[in-house]
Amino acid sequence: AARFEAPAPTPAKRGPTILASGGVKARKGTHLLVEALAIVREIVPDARLVVTGRQDDPVYLAQARERVATLGLGDAVELPGQIAADALRGWYQHADAFALPALNVGDRFEGFGLVFLEASASGRPVIGTHGSGAAEAVIEGETGLLVPQNGVSALAAALTRLLTGDALRRSMGAAGRHYARTQDWSAVAARVRALYERALA
Repeated sequence: AARFEAPAPTPAKRGPTILASGGVKARKGTHLLVEALAIVREIVPDARLVVTGRQDDPVYLAQARERVATLGLGDAVELPGQIAADALRGWYQHADAFALPALNVGDRFEGFGLVFLEASASGRPVIGTHGSGAAEAVIEGETGLLVPQNGVSALAAALTRLLTGDALRRSMGAAGRHYARTQDWSAVAARVRALYERALA
């Protein structure tokens, strides 16, 4: 957790920014973020979206870019691909909210939501989806919000709530940072060791 709390370079941020990390792919819900952003900008007109991570599916990437263009979001969406670790930490620390509306696709699903804890450790409020590993990494209503899978309207409402609620962002960010510290490897290892010691006793 300390790695994400340490100061990082300030990114070229322009306006209220939503960050997603984990790649541009259907299972990560990139298309849902694009659709939701169009709705959010009706209330927060300068809202932006940055999606970092691998771009392994050229067909899906092209579809996402086409939808961005169709919705007139060309100046509001950045898809930089994989970026340096320091640059990613900078986005974590300076974005206004983190969102990853993961989907269950066939037998593929989002496992334990490590990126949510990284964002929480950076002091950001987070948005994930019910029925995925996000539910293990997000304390609903405390460190972030959970929305239904494929729920563009609910996702847009959650994003708007965070982008327009300064106090809510601060409180969820602080709660998230505290929770992330309890999930640090050293803290988890200590709990596992204590379990073994009780069992051996």
